[in-house]
Amino acid sequence: MTDSPTDSPALLQLADGLFVRQAVDNIAWFDLGGSAVVVDALEHRGEADAVAEAIAETLGETTVAFVINTHTHPDHVALNRFFRKRYGAEIVNARTAEIPTDGRWFEGPLRRALMLPMGGLHTDEDCIIHLPDDGVLFTGDLFGWGMIPLIRGPDAETVRRLEQVYERLIGLAAERIVPGHGPLATTAHLRRFVEYLRQMSEIAHAGVSAGRDDNEILTDMAPPEDMSDWWRFRQWKHADSAKKILRAVRRRKL
Repeated sequence: MTDSPTDSPALLQLADGLFVRQAVDNIAWFDLGGSAVVVDALEHRGEADAVAEAIAETLGETTVAFVINTHTHPDHVALNRFFRKRYGAEIVNARTAEIPTDGRWFEGPLRRALMLPMGGLHTDEDCIIHLPDDGVLFTGDLFGWGMIPLIRGPDAETVRRLEQVYERLIGLAAERIVPGHGPLATTAHLRRFVEYLRQMSEIAHAGVSAGRDDNEILTDMAPPEDMSDWWRFRQWKHADSAKKILRAVRRRKL
């Protein structure tokens, strides 16, 4: 895993004409060949000039034709108006456009990108953006370094949906995953998160069946060592996920 993001964003080049401004909130852009696409639009409007400067430094005079929002939470759309006003960019998300179930392609001479709807986990509007020829996948908040990305607490239905979505994401076999927040990941991290949820659920079920109290069960649900360096995992994400899983098991929802 890359170093934890700080308040000073890092500009990462993933391929020719493909960049990620990595921080707590990630924003990315790529050149289709003559026009550019931006993925997600940050949380703070005060970042607009810095982002525009970075785009100009990396893509020259290439104009931003599209801004794709993986979903429309405020921390992903704050600069939408800026991009529309400055570049005349079209804003594309599940509210502004109907995204077909088999996706919408954005294509140019340099590369292509597929926007696919994956709603029903973090929000009903969830979409991913896959750049198959670059081996890059933008997941928005569907992957959160150990955070359960569900609209509500886990239950049997939402966990099944999560596993279905992750099966599709893993099947894309992307070399690099760009989450909505934090460091870049890999497909192996997606697989590990699914395993983690199953392991935590098994421990919770065993503890509840044995009549143990919550503190004892949560002690058994210690953060796995191989995930200890995941971004903010030991600080709070594991504890939050473990409590949600245990609560669902107690309520016989999982």
